[in-house]
Amino acid sequence: MLKYLLAFFLFTGCVGCAVAQSEVMHLHGIIRDRESGEPVPYASVSLSNSTRGTAADARGEFSLMLREKDFNEALKITSIGFVSVTVKVDSLRKVPSPVIIQMPSDVRLLQEVEIRQQPIQPIEVIRMGMDSVRKNYSDKPFNLEFHSVLTASSLLTSDEFVVESIIAGYYPGYADSQHKRFEILRKRARGTNLLEASDYPFWPTLEIHRADLIADPMKTGIFQEKNLDKFSFTYKGLSTYDADTVYQIDYVLPKPTQKITGYGVVPKTYRGSVYITTASHAIVKHDIETDQFSYSIIYKKLADHYYPYIIRGERRLTGVNMFSTVQNIVRLTQAELDNVRVIDYRTNEFLNLSLLPDDNDYWMIHYPEEKK
Repeated sequence: MLKYLLAFFLFTGCVGCAVAQSEVMHLHGIIRDRESGEPVPYASVSLSNSTRGTAADARGEFSLMLREKDFNEALKITSIGFVSVTVKVDSLRKVPSPVIIQMPSDVRLLQEVEIRQQPIQPIEVIRMGMDSVRKNYSDKPFNLEFHSVLTASSLLTSDEFVVESIIAGYYPGYADSQHKRFEILRKRARGTNLLEASDYPFWPTLEIHRADLIADPMKTGIFQEKNLDKFSFTYKGLSTYDADTVYQIDYVLPKPTQKITGYGVVPKTYRGSVYITTASHAIVKHDIETDQFSYSIIYKKLADHYYPYIIRGERRLTGVNMFSTVQNIVRLTQAELDNVRVIDYRTNEFLNLSLLPDDNDYWMIHYPEEKK
């Protein structure tokens, strides 16, 4: 069975780094830029000889539970624009918490642009990424499971409402531009629902739909040949992602329309950045920024294809009784590429999550909260 258990653990506070009697180490770390000391957000932290790992949050912080058999392995930390770093797990066992891991930024590759004989045409790089979808992304059905943390923050007070959920996804494959389907398996909520008065639905799958625009069934966004001449492109240079060199292409849509953006309320501004590998032309990261929302998606290679690894989005709500921002961070926790389960449209994907009961036993085992 070709199954990848990524075992991501959400960082919910100062977990600490300790070895329990059962020889389990709860590693709490912070990833920083070696030159500036600033945090490196959303970096990938993976365990060698395994598909287990996690992702840093916006502050560069991560938490990972390691077992005794992992102590002889190493952690590999990767992020776009930085040289990958490898650290032996055993060397971290007696380091005071939090463990600080420094990543050197890769400025050397940016200088290589000056010696190229032919100038890079950014629109052609985008086309190469689109033409390589069948090669880089699976055209066969597969299942993905995600852990979503959706946070509503009041713009008037310090109040927050947090909804965690486990999401099962069915992907019919990227090449055929078919609709993804999802089912909410479990949820956990804390705080007072800031948006209850406005009946605003908490859809943890919205960002997965709207950020993952490769072979989008709605034919919206940048990865559609019919839309390309409506955008302005800028080549920003070369960077790195894991062991790959990547192009960074920035774009702007001067005149946003509903047809291109896919939104009934058309954004006033619509821009983004696409990162595409120079060797295989795989789209490994895509950022979208508008005056209403922002989305970002990073793809990670499993076996021979790339799959969504971390997705984040922020929605700015300013209607009546909606003075809040809603942020959603979605991490891949499991991929099933072999024994695929089809999910139909009669699931609870778009229902109010308050209708789902909390499964406290599950959350305590898999995502224990910090003890105050």
